[in-house]
Amino acid sequence: MIKIGEINYLNVYPIYYYLKKALKKDNNINFMNFSSGSPAFLNGELEARHIDISPSSAFYYILNYKRSYIFPNLSISSKKKVKSIYLFSPKPIENFNENETIYITPETFTSINLLKVILVEIYKMDLNKIKFSVLKSNDKLELELGSAAGEESIKQGIFLHIGNNALKLIKNVPSGHFAYDLADIWYRYTGYPFVFALFIINKESYDKNKNEFDILYKFLIESKKTAVSGFREAALSILASDEYKFISYEELMDYWTECLSFDFGEKEIKGFNIYSELLYKNQLISSLPELNFV
Repeated sequence: MIKIGEINYLNVYPIYYYLKKALKKDNNINFMNFSSGSPAFLNGELEARHIDISPSSAFYYILNYKRSYIFPNLSISSKKKVKSIYLFSPKPIENFNENETIYITPETFTSINLLKVILVEIYKMDLNKIKFSVLKSNDKLELELGSAAGEESIKQGIFLHIGNNALKLIKNVPSGHFAYDLADIWYRYTGYPFVFALFIINKESYDKNKNEFDILYKFLIESKKTAVSGFREAALSILASDEYKFISYEELMDYWTECLSFDFGEKEIKGFNIYSELLYKNQLISSLPELNFV
């Protein structure tokens, strides 16, 4: 049995929608089950071996590449802007104090370290003086905005939000406040996409179930091809839920087609390598990772 992690964000939904649809049609596939959660939660589940594979944080892979494999040609990456990773602030980044406090959603692992790289490399800030304060979460490391999904949740300080919450909050930025798309800043600085998640596999799990993982990989690649050839069916499926009333059909299609890449090709690999090198340069990691493709 392969235990598959599933990020409960709109960014990965198209691939999983078509993956589950294809698996349901194939009566011979009965060795896969799914576990959903935030990126940070799935990182922990992967590390604890509660799941075998997940589109988990690129930063998690960087720390754990020696005991991980990754599927080739698959990622959750930005093209230029991503529109779901925002730093909200009542003042411009250029005006941050040297001992600023930045509040961080508990759901992130990669984006907080992207923010650190941006602050030190572009804005020349001292990371040792900045305080990063992680917001409270539930048991699944999810930040529950609830009724505070409007201005009140971001106007009291500097906040990093990701995923569905960021997509909600960008529509409620208080007058005079700033919203920085971190992928946009990254692209303008490097000229390359930013890789947020890779399809990461526990080495031991893969070695024990190689044939099953190879089958899963073929399904994932086909699901990606089906998704990018036309997102309409997936969009209509998810927008039927009251949970996603915060985004319109047109906004969702723009998000999937103009902002996101599900590839891990030459440009994405270059962006990933630049991220790793800057993390290493600024002593945020102790060694540079290798790409251990299956």
